[in-house]
Formats: sequence, structure tokens, C-alpha cells
Amino acid sequence: MKDYYQEREQLLKYIQRGCEDGLIRLSAGNFSTRISDDLAAITPGGILYQSMAVDDISIVDLDGNSVSGPPPSSETPMHMAIYREVSRVSSICHTHSIYAMVCAMLGDEIPLMSIELMVCGAPIPVVSWATPGTRLAGEVAVKMLRSREDLQVMLLRQHGLLAVGRGLEQAYTMAVNAETGLEVYYKTSLLGEVKSYTPEQIKEIQEVYGL
Repeated sequence: MKDYYQEREQLLKYIQRGCEDGLIRLSAGNFSTRISDDLAAITPGGILYQSMAVDDISIVDLDGNSVSGPPPSSETPMHMAIYREVSRVSSICHTHSIYAMVCAMLGDEIPLMSIELMVCGAPIPVVSWATPGTRLAGEVAVKMLRSREDLQVMLLRQHGLLAVGRGLEQAYTMAVNAETGLEVYYKTSLLGEVKSYTPEQIKEIQEVYGL
């Protein structure tokens, strides 16, 4: 049986980066990536990220059944629902970063007020509440991604953040951009009025940056 060492090693690299950047901690949050048409690598359940090894990465089919490695994350149903139903997504970073969690608790859509949020597809929506680890969590995420083809990031109500991409680098970059933008949004809201970009500003930024 194939051991998927390279695929596991790549995912572990991003998990380690996520810990260093404060996107995930202990065993909270989870990353995954498709490794074939019918398989994905995903973080395991209950193993601390700081001590995780390559062999600890779980391999599952797109129905969430374990193929190799320890039992997968409790959030596997959400990840696999997205892979089954949204073809443009090949990697997912679900974070428990501080400002993402704060904004998810507040429950308000995040306006387009910075370039970091623009590249994520802002305004950033907050999806309906779904208990983490349930089938419903996947359904609400899929519904939102299908409704907005440009969307790369969403907030999971009273939970955390979900960033998607064509590969791990893109999904991870979206998660970092989102956390930066959400920190700026939250701190700005404490000091005064948050001002969204005007249509003219959006057009100018899109022309300059090719967004």
C-alpha cells in the first residue's frame, strides 16, 4: 500500500507554519488537501500539532472513511463535503486564529475595507451556525461557496475561519490575509468608524493589482 509520505510531509509543513503564525494551536483547527481524485490528507484528531509527525497525518476517502494513519479530525465531514461538492477547491485551512474567532463570535459580515480582505473575496460572510464536526457544518459551507465563485474565505459562526484554495499555498495565504484583515477591522472598529472602499477605490485597486 502506498504510504503517501510526500503528501503527508507537505501538509505537515503547513501545519507547522500555521502554529508559528498563530492560526492553529494545540489540536484546534485543521488543514487538509486533496491528493487524488478520491483521496485527501487531513490533520488527525486529538494529536497536538507541536508534536505531530509525518505518519500522524490521516489519509481518507472523500466520504471521510479512513484509508491510512490515525483517526482523522472531527471536522472531516466538513472538509470532505466541500471537496465532493465544490470542484474549484483542492485545499482547506480551517483556523482558530484569534481575530477570526472574535469576528465569528460577533457574527457580522466583514466589509471590504483593505486589500488583504479584498483578495479573500470580501465582504467576508458569516455562515449560519452549525455544530462543529456535523454534516450540517459542511452543508452551510458548501452553500456559501457555491453562491459566490470569488469567495475564498468565510467565518463559521461562533467557531472560526475557513479558507479554501486550488492548493495549500493559496488556501494558507488566504487564511493569513484574512487574519491580518480581520485584526485591522476589529481594531479600527474600536477606534472609530470602519470605512469600506468606495466603488471607485475598488476599481482602481483591481486595475493596479490585477485582482
